[in-house]
This record gives sequence, structure tokens and C-alpha cells, in this order.
Amino acid sequence: MTRTAGIYVRISSDPTGARLGVTRQRTACQKRADEHGWRVHRIYEDNDISAYSGNKPRAQYERLLADLEAGVIDAVIVWDLDRLTRRPIEIEQFIDLADRRAVALASVGGDVDLSTDNGRMFARIKGAVARAEIERKSARQRAANEQRRAAGRMHVGRRAFGYSGDGTEILEEEAAWIRKGVAALLAGATIAGIVRDFNAAGVTTTAGNRWHPTEARRMLASPRYAALLVHDGTVIGDGAWPAIITVDDHRAVLAVLDDPARRSSRPKETSALLVGAATCGLCTAPTAVYSTRSASRARYYYCSTKRHLSRASAPIDEYVTDAVLERLSRAPREDLLDPLDPTIVASLRANETTIRARLDGIADAYAAGDVDELQLRRVSTRLRGDLERVTAELTSLSRRPAVAALLEHDDLEHAWHESPVAAQRAILASLATVRLHSPGRGARRFNPETVEVAWT
Repeated sequence: MTRTAGIYVRISSDPTGARLGVTRQRTACQKRADEHGWRVHRIYEDNDISAYSGNKPRAQYERLLADLEAGVIDAVIVWDLDRLTRRPIEIEQFIDLADRRAVALASVGGDVDLSTDNGRMFARIKGAVARAEIERKSARQRAANEQRRAAGRMHVGRRAFGYSGDGTEILEEEAAWIRKGVAALLAGATIAGIVRDFNAAGVTTTAGNRWHPTEARRMLASPRYAALLVHDGTVIGDGAWPAIITVDDHRAVLAVLDDPARRSSRPKETSALLVGAATCGLCTAPTAVYSTRSASRARYYYCSTKRHLSRASAPIDEYVTDAVLERLSRAPREDLLDPLDPTIVASLRANETTIRARLDGIADAYAAGDVDELQLRRVSTRLRGDLERVTAELTSLSRRPAVAALLEHDDLEHAWHESPVAAQRAILASLATVRLHSPGRGARRFNPETVEVAWT
């Protein structure tokens, strides 16, 4: 009987994207189809996808099952049964489908007759053995990771962007882009803008793919680049690998990314300087902006309650920009940057180290049986609260990076106008608060007194 077959190929990990594993499987499976005289209808390929956890959908495996159910194909060829699935529950589902649709199953190592009890038993045993192998491998990996953590070494998985495969050496070409991304973010750039810069320059992820905002955000926020050791999402100490950025820069990045203003809904028009950055002088509601439909397309700020204010944006933006540039050019640098007090920083970091040591100590005491679970939870909760407060204080000291970046330029005015609006807003927010007042009915001329700039 000539059957119409589907070849299913899968490999769990392909970090380089070279597809060598699935290509080898395809060649061997095609040869097996020729030996049987089966016509291959389609090759179903799930590359770089595990069949163990079931958390990540296998789109082509689902397509294979759908085609079997629909009668499009009536045979399946795989490299080995563990390529099909490593989960006993999926083995049972496949056996049920094969029984209902009279599906033939062939592998490079030999055929499996799922219509017989011996064939089904063999498939179940293979599935159980495959799952046991994965569980043993996971246990070994967990033990190895615990050892690395105890030694302060980086967790080893897919190669981290900026580091060698074992995480011990910095790859300077990639690290330069990490530092550039961090500097841009602290200077007011958006994640989307950083991603555009990476992709425009041809910089790819370690898998060889283009960057996406979620992936870039995760990378920039990662403690690993400040050589901080993490366990279960919590920083537990210093790592033994070289840092790409400083701990202060890492905290500043977290402060920027955690800023609620970044998560608020953005107005449709964002090119006006004071959108969301100024408040109404009467009710303190944030300002928004709208454009007229006239030939000039003039823009106006208005109180977001739509009751107290409506003012042309151009003269206000010009006035605030002049005020900011004058402040930057005349004020002493130390007044603008609020330099960190090394004594305060040292004290906070000492507190941070002490609290982490006490957390480790209470965990060791619980492991030794010196304290019970209730005591462990009570003390751990209190210490973690103390740690969060110390971390928040350290983060608050990493201020005004946007101003510092602008002050590096000789021509402040040129640098300001070349900066994206988001960066200009960040600089303004770190220097002043702005309140807009109504000029009164019938006012035709711009009155600077109606724009209140309070320097912080």
C-alpha cells in the first residue's frame, strides 16, 4: 500500500540558527520514505523547540496532527520517537489518533506498529525513557547551576549578548553596543529607538535575529551586565565575571524603566516639548496637545481636563528651551548634577551587604534546623523589606544622567536641538517643574509670566 507521509523533524536547541540538526534528520527521513515507497506530502519542522515542558507551542507538530486527523496524510516518519514527543501524555494522544486514523509510524531506527499491543508498549516505554533522561539532565543542570552560584559564576545557558559562551570574557564589540544602549536610555531615548539603532547597524541577537523591544528591554535591565549574581529573580551578591556596566548605571537603568511615566499611555502628538511634562496652573492636571486643521497646523497645549487652558505651544516651547539652555550654561556643574556623597553611598552599600549576609545566614540556620519555617518567613520578609528600601535609596542617588550626557557637548544649543524630544523632556524633568497659566480672555501676545518654571 502506497502511503502519503509527513516527515516530522525537531531539535530542542539551535542557538546559532544554523539548522544543521533538523537538516540531518530530513535527509535520513527522506531516505526512509524512499525505502518504503511512500510519497512525502510535507516536511513539518520545529527547530529550536523542546518537546519536554509543553510550555512553548510546537506549531508544526500541531499542523502534523491536524493533517493526520483530516486524512491529508496517513503516515509519519521521524528520526526517532523522542523527536515526536518526550511527554507520555502526548504519546497516548498520538496512539489514540493513530488507532482512529490507521496511521503508520516509521523511524530511521525502525518502524513502530501502533496497531499492536507490543508496538504501543514499545512507544510508551520509549516515551518514559526519554522523559526520564530529560529529568536527569535537568537535575544535573540545576546542580551545576547551584555550584556556579556558590562560586559566584554566571549561569550558563544560551550565550549572553556581550559575553563569551562560558560567560567569563567580555566580547568588546557587543559590549560597546550594550554601553551605547544604556547611555542612550539614560539620556532619554526610548527602547523602540534603541532597537531601531541596533537593527539599522546590523547588530543581531546571539541567535542571529533582529532585536525586538521586549528582548532589548530585558537585556538592558539584566543584572548580569553589572556582574551581579541573581537567584530566583533576586540579586544575592557580586558575580565572579567581568562587568560591562557599573552597578550605579544598572540601578539608573532600572529607575528609568520602572518610571510610571514611561508606562502611561502616550498622547497621539509627542513632538511638543511639554506634552505630559507641564501641568495646568489651576488644577495641576498634565498638559496634552492638539493640532488645528488650518494650513499652518498650529499646535496648542491644553489642560487634560479640557476646562482651564488652551495655549499655542510654539512660543511656550521656545521660552522654556531658552530658559533651560541658559540654566545649563550658567549654573555650576555641581549644582546641575548633584554629585554623589561617597560617604552616603559607602554606608548604603555596606548596609546592603550586611542585609544580604543576614538573609544567607537565616537560610543556613533553617537548613541546619536551628529555626523553623515560620521564623524563616518572618525574618526573611523583614530583611527583604529592608533590602528594598536600601536599594531604592541607592537607585535614587543615580540621578540626572540625561543632563550629564548633554553637558559632555561643547555646543549645548546644538546638542539640545539634535536630541530627541524624549531626551529633552528627561533633561527638563530633572531640572525644573513647569506650570502653565491661562493668559486671560482676549490675550494676543505671549506673556512669559504665564509660564512658571521652578528649578529643582
